[in-house]
Order: sequence, then C-alpha cells, then structure tokens
Amino acid sequence: MREKLSFRNKIRLPVSNGVMKKIYGFLFLLLLCGCAPPNTEKIETPQNQPTPKVADERAPKLNIIKDSVVPFFKPMRVQDGDWLESFSENGQTFEEYLKSNPTLPTAERQTIYIQPLGDFTEKQREILQITAEYMKIFYNLPVRLEPEQKLENVPKEMQRKNPSEGHRQIKSGWFLDDLLPKLLPQDAAAFICFTNFDLFPDENWNYVFGQANLKSRVGVWSLWRFGNPENEYKPFLSRTLKVAMHETGHMFSIQHCTKYECLMSGSNHLGETDRRPLDVCPECMAKIAWAMRYEPQERYQNLAKFWEKQGWLTEQKVFEEKKRAVKKISEIDLQSK
Repeated sequence: MREKLSFRNKIRLPVSNGVMKKIYGFLFLLLLCGCAPPNTEKIETPQNQPTPKVADERAPKLNIIKDSVVPFFKPMRVQDGDWLESFSENGQTFEEYLKSNPTLPTAERQTIYIQPLGDFTEKQREILQITAEYMKIFYNLPVRLEPEQKLENVPKEMQRKNPSEGHRQIKSGWFLDDLLPKLLPQDAAAFICFTNFDLFPDENWNYVFGQANLKSRVGVWSLWRFGNPENEYKPFLSRTLKVAMHETGHMFSIQHCTKYECLMSGSNHLGETDRRPLDVCPECMAKIAWAMRYEPQERYQNLAKFWEKQGWLTEQKVFEEKKRAVKKISEIDLQSK
C-alpha cells in the first residue's frame, strides 16, 4: 500500500538525462511501491482501510459492462514529453484492482471534504463549487465544500522562490505533514485542500500540481498553473476537474491508467492534461462502480445531467451515449439468462 506520493508535474530544471532517469526511477518506486524516503516515518496501513474484500458477484457483471464503453476511448499514444515517456508503468486492470485490497470509504468515513486555502477570485470560487458538485456525482460520495480560509503563517523554510520563474512557492509536504492532519475531520474518507499558491515537493522539482498522503487521508492541489479563469474559464474548469478527480482516484488506490487516454492516466504537463477526457476509461469505471457501489448506467445518467446543467452539450451527449451503451448490453445480458 502506498504511503504517498501522487505527482502531476512538469520538470524544467536543467538536469542531465542520466540524473533525470535516476530521479524518475526513484520517484516511480515511491509512487507505486510505497518505499519511504530516508528519515521519514515507516509506512502504515491507511486509517480508512477496511477489512479486506474479495471479488463478489458484481465483478463478472462489471467485466461485461465495461466492454460496452470501450468505443468511447482512444488507446494510449505517448507523445514527446508525456508522463509515460519518463515513467515506466504497467497500469492496473480491474481484476488487479480487486486483488490489491484497495483503500475504500467505510461507514464511519465516507465524506470527501474540500478545503480552499488562500485568496480566491469569484471565478475560482465558482469553479471550486462546481468541482465539489462534480466530485459528488463522479464518486457517488457525500462531498462537503468547507468555508474558505486564508493561508497564513507558512514557515520560511517551507517556502522558496521558483528557481526558473521567480515567484513564491510553498512546499507541498508542509500541507501533508503539518497543516492538514490537524484539520482532518473524523468522518473524512479524503480531505482535499485547494490553494492558488504554486507548490513544489523538494528542491529537485520545478513544481507539482498536487500531492497526496494515503496514510493520513489528506491531499493538496494547486490552481496556480491552470491559467486565468476570467478569460480561460472552460480550460481552467476542465483542468481543475481532471486533477481533482484524478488525485482523489489515487486516494482510493486507483493507479495510473496506461491502456487508454483516461482521466487516470499520468500527466507531465498541461498539454497532456488537456488531451485527457473528463471521465475514466472502462477499466477505471469498473473500479469506481465496484468500490463505490455505483451502477454504471446511473453514473453516466448523473454525469450527463451535470453537463447539461453546465451547458456543455458535447460532454452531455457523450455521457448519454455511454448510458445507452451500458443499458443495451445489460438488457442483452438479462435476456441471455
């Protein structure tokens, strides 16, 4: 089980290829194997880890249903500078997810909390409200958007000037190890902080979009790199939704997808993020459906209604088509019995 880390970043520091490969390899081990770096506490079982579950009668049904939405997703194609060009990952099938004893919500801890920290514009506040609504529909869990708080008293040693751009950054580990655990609600399945300050994980990295700690059920993600919502509203909203859903998926043990262009695919830069869809692929959909006890047809219907409300008619149409595809194969399956 991973203790931490969840990265979505682009490295721009002038590092040699040999050194870069070593850095990538080390972080890859941290991400997938849970190997703690020197001088950190040992890995512990996540606090919301339930009694191990075994595959139940839903798994065979979901294996059939997931095939019905394959035509809506493109196979993964790696381009220059993409995540998979830097990180060698095998991906995770639905069957592998079931066998992994994933971290799941429990009866005592099933609410996702979103805590805004910083000074937000009205457009950013609007986008965070929409993000909370989308997350509730996406994961079929209660979501609570907490009142906005200012970000103050950040220790000097947890800040720096970005080495290539010169602006202020805050170390993501300060949120994960010091600030957020003190604010963590007892009934939180996940506690997500959004800030509009830029983040960095350590001195070897130029920036990071977000980072999460599964053991303590907390994560922090930055809006800094997403553009100006005043004149780039749609890209800003799309990027915020993708990063929020992606990183929350990691908090429920969903690994990076390598089979399809998927919301859960790794992303090394904004261009790669923008290519990703606003939904998960068939394999990851089955994981969410199983983990959250969320019928795919109901999920697609709810997501279609969400996009209808936003006025994004293309997205609405796609989710309606997915709903029809699932309904059709479900009816065929019932007739065969």
